[in-house]
Amino acid sequence: MCLSKLSSSNQSLLVSSLKSYSPEAPAYFVADLHLDLSNSKAYKLALTFFKSIRQSQGIYILGDLFEYWIGDDAGLELHREVIEELYSLSVAGIPLVIMLGNRDFLLGPQFSQATGAQVVREDEYLIKLAGESVLLMHGDTLCTDDADYQEFRQQLRSTKWQSWFLSQTIEERVATAKGLSAQSKEHSANKTNELMDVTESTVAARLLANNCSTVIHGHTHRPAEHIDPANQNKRFVVGDWHNDHALYVVHDECGLQLCRFDGQTEI
Repeated sequence: MCLSKLSSSNQSLLVSSLKSYSPEAPAYFVADLHLDLSNSKAYKLALTFFKSIRQSQGIYILGDLFEYWIGDDAGLELHREVIEELYSLSVAGIPLVIMLGNRDFLLGPQFSQATGAQVVREDEYLIKLAGESVLLMHGDTLCTDDADYQEFRQQLRSTKWQSWFLSQTIEERVATAKGLSAQSKEHSANKTNELMDVTESTVAARLLANNCSTVIHGHTHRPAEHIDPANQNKRFVVGDWHNDHALYVVHDECGLQLCRFDGQTEI
């Protein structure tokens, strides 16, 4: 049964590992859940969503599953409930793929083992849906007009910075993570919406380089389906999660669609 479609408009992206699944069951794509125990409603909504998708050919989390991840030694215990829910999906035989976001790029091997998920450390991941190549990304590497952000991202992804960060106590890491989050919000408030969105030329270049015409990503918090009228390239943007709803992408017998989840136990 087709799920209800939401929207349509303009274009998109990137590549790494190729898999192919049959279209018999839906595949789900989410991002930017920003799970934080201080926001119990959004946390509960995410748990309800994971409980509701037991019939699936795959679940793809495209980054920023957590508001911040300061290391497996702290995060696994802190987020035990969602870790166990993800693991239950894996043991049920549902492929679970998780990409790194700009908030949870420190997800490590213990997290992968605890959830049974394949953690993708590359910035792009290519799959096939009904025979068509589809590019998956978190999306921040597409925002190339924002040079300050790209420089900051490169610093945080460096081995040197991450080794320093993980050598700190858990309390120190929490303080640093909260400080970086506050700094990011302050900087974002002084930037235009256009600067923080994807750069269309980068999107087009990555699609061309990867011989692909469809991309799904998150990061920008601007859920929509964009279709480029010039070449029919498609870009699906999943939404961030709120207390009472979330927008996600699903692939079923109707193809790719942007859909809404409002907490119902069945999708």
